[in-house]
Amino acid sequence: MEVILKQSIEQYRVIIAHARHLESLLQKADPESLQHYTERLQQLQDEASENDERVFKLYADNSEYWKQHPLFIERKELLEQIVQLNHLLLPRIRGIMAVIASELAQIKSGRTAVAGYHRPVTKLPVAARGVG
Repeated sequence: MEVILKQSIEQYRVIIAHARHLESLLQKADPESLQHYTERLQQLQDEASENDERVFKLYADNSEYWKQHPLFIERKELLEQIVQLNHLLLPRIRGIMAVIASELAQIKSGRTAVAGYHRPVTKLPVAARGVG
């Protein structure tokens, strides 16, 4: 169990380090970088989730012992840090999403307005149409 807990702790440390890069990526607003960030975060979370299943199985066998184990406590503290990071970043992400949604709405209304204007139709001479 200790080996699995150590692996879990390392995985969550990597997730936290990765999550700390999000703030700078949000400032740059580079879609390609954000896409790469998101894919990597999903990969890290999937790996941690697989390991967590093993932790939960072993934890269920002797929960009282593991609740007080230093590695389990450290893992719990890392999870709390992740929750705290999420709470700090979520309002910023929502704000950015609101700005983008507003900009998209303005673009769409601009397209609608431009689409309402038509060039005056001029009649082409018969020879210009290739007939005649």
